[in-house]
Amino acid sequence: MTAILYERYGKYQVMLSWNQEGKRKQKSVTTGISVQGKNKRVAEKRRKEILAEWEKKITSNFVDILFSDYLLQWLEIVKHSIAESTYHSYKKTIERQICPYFIERKIKLHDVKPYHIQDFYAQMMKTRKLSGHTIHHYHANIHKSLRHAVQTELIRDNPASKVVLPKRERPRAEFYTVEELRVLLEKVKGSRLETPVYLAIWFGMRRGEIVGLRWQDIDFKTNTVSVVGVMTDWGETARAENLKYKTGTKSFAGLRSFPLPPEVAEYLQRRKAEQEENQAIMGSAYNTDWLDFVCVDDVGDLIRPRYITHMFPKFLRKHGLRVIRFHDLRDSNASLLLDKGVDMKLIQSWLGHAHYSTTADIYAHLRAGVKRELGNVLSAELSGSLC
Repeated sequence: MTAILYERYGKYQVMLSWNQEGKRKQKSVTTGISVQGKNKRVAEKRRKEILAEWEKKITSNFVDILFSDYLLQWLEIVKHSIAESTYHSYKKTIERQICPYFIERKIKLHDVKPYHIQDFYAQMMKTRKLSGHTIHHYHANIHKSLRHAVQTELIRDNPASKVVLPKRERPRAEFYTVEELRVLLEKVKGSRLETPVYLAIWFGMRRGEIVGLRWQDIDFKTNTVSVVGVMTDWGETARAENLKYKTGTKSFAGLRSFPLPPEVAEYLQRRKAEQEENQAIMGSAYNTDWLDFVCVDDVGDLIRPRYITHMFPKFLRKHGLRVIRFHDLRDSNASLLLDKGVDMKLIQSWLGHAHYSTTADIYAHLRAGVKRELGNVLSAELSGSLC
């Protein structure tokens, strides 16, 4: 590559020339330095800096593309190598959050610097009040896309690797007491949220696992209920094509079975009978798309995961209950088990966590409470013997 200094419009410019696939390429870059005055030496220094910058950028696969356009291309490249739900998550983040910022600034792939990415995160946290946890999700998309650009020799280095990320704070779980859970179970009767809430409290199941539960997954003879799949909700609108059932769970550990207590078996059998009765009454007006699914309303429509998340806190406010997330019912289930002395390893299996560390991290403060109780037991038994 060569870099020649020349004058144009009263400024020093640098004309870069290089060979790409047998063809001669040229690009003009301004130094921003005026030709007036004794600036030739300063301009020459800038020429060398520009040459060094572009020698680092240019490879045999050089493409002059906006970073936002590259992100969309990368999405299509990885589409068939990742889970469908993961693809839709990436797509939503890139198209709605990341691309608009970089499109506005017209930053090209080869020009992306760590400070560009850092500034993007800072603005998202300032203007949209995003948490460090969300920024880490954004960074995963940006870092993976730029890593692919390095692997395919579009750029030499990954600028995302040099970005300083904010602290990633896990949302602190809120737990309902036994009494609060009893009140909730009473209040939720007859509402569309009844069955999802019931299953979350009894089994600590995830939202997608609850909506994906089918009658064929429940064995009333052996009194077991199995988690074998999940329902994902990708679209903003309540159209059936936005709901996808997928066999398998977040991890292999998520595939699990629960014993079915008599009162839960009775409840589910009653719900199944009600659904069959509703279908008989409504006839052709009943939605038969979700016949085998447990969480449907009176007209056979599936109770969407998105609906549960959105309506649950509204339901709590309406009935004067302490507001928590729907996911916190899963944590409340685990806290009750831990409070009764159930081993953390068994709770890991019950919740379907792939790693023990996940369970331990989430419920560490509860485990500390259990340890204090153990300390009290020892204190009561050994009091006076160590004096």
